[in-house]
Amino acid sequence: MLKRLSLPLVAGLVVGLSGCGLVYKPTGHVLAHYSQDEVVPYVIASGDLDLASCGTGMGQHQLLGSFSRVIGRPSNVLLNTSLLAGLCAEAQAQEEQLRFARALREGNTEEARDARINSQRLFRRTALRRYAVYRDTVDAFGELGTGECPSLGNDVEEFEYMAGTLTSVQAVLSDIQASSSVGVPQDVAARAGRATECMDNEKWWGVPNALQAVVWLSVPGTTPDGKDPWAQLKEAADYGESKGMPMAAMLYAIAGFGQSDEAREKEGIRQVAKIYNAGEAPEDYLIFSEVAYAQALYLSDRIWTKETGQRTPFLALGDFPGEDSGESDSDFDADSFLN
Repeated sequence: MLKRLSLPLVAGLVVGLSGCGLVYKPTGHVLAHYSQDEVVPYVIASGDLDLASCGTGMGQHQLLGSFSRVIGRPSNVLLNTSLLAGLCAEAQAQEEQLRFARALREGNTEEARDARINSQRLFRRTALRRYAVYRDTVDAFGELGTGECPSLGNDVEEFEYMAGTLTSVQAVLSDIQASSSVGVPQDVAARAGRATECMDNEKWWGVPNALQAVVWLSVPGTTPDGKDPWAQLKEAADYGESKGMPMAAMLYAIAGFGQSDEAREKEGIRQVAKIYNAGEAPEDYLIFSEVAYAQALYLSDRIWTKETGQRTPFLALGDFPGEDSGESDSDFDADSFLN
């Protein structure tokens, strides 16, 4: 039977079987360009962090990443999906951290140990995804902190470079919380700090200067002579407030937490709440505002859980235990509600 197959028929079969490859490449290019031009700006402007991180980040990464088998790796797009997926894993890790704090407060050592183990597993997952963001940022724009700034073609690329650099610092911190099991190079944070010199601080709401100051506080020996990291952080947070963006204030709060300075941590949390509640965040970048709020809320939840065994009362970000916080869900009467 095979001997009767004509040469044209065999050739036709070969072309037919290889046709999928001919389709995959243009499809990959179309999806990569569409994602960069349309999906990324849409997600950045989204106000639903959970849908963006655990939806878009988790749902689209493998599909878009698979096209690196047939076209060049779409690093710009993948740094966004890994960034979002990292936020999803971090939120899960943070929930386990709160469970750990509650169990520890109640003296339940077995529950506390289990929560601690699971939080480390989830922080490892977070660090892996954030380390992927660092590698894709380098692939897309070049190594961070070399003294040479990348050529950035538009606002989306500028935002991606800033977000990728910020996430690179977070990769180091997440790995530390996972007992350095991923092995993110420690010098990544210092490189990221130097890379902020390539960003427009005023255009991006003070975030570059805030990130630079966080690195100075976190990495010994990186603070230039005559520079005050806390003063720069506060100036950046105040500038962000004037633009309606709470991200720099969130970095101020995180720095306070990292340096065991609870007064500054609370100050940063209050400022995030003030900026966020004013509702003046740039409409094209709402996701950044949502990230700042979520991170500040977690820091607040840690404080509340340690003091009361419960997380921050509903819509009470900026209030703390022992303060007169006014009317909030801490005054909620369950019996009257049920009756």
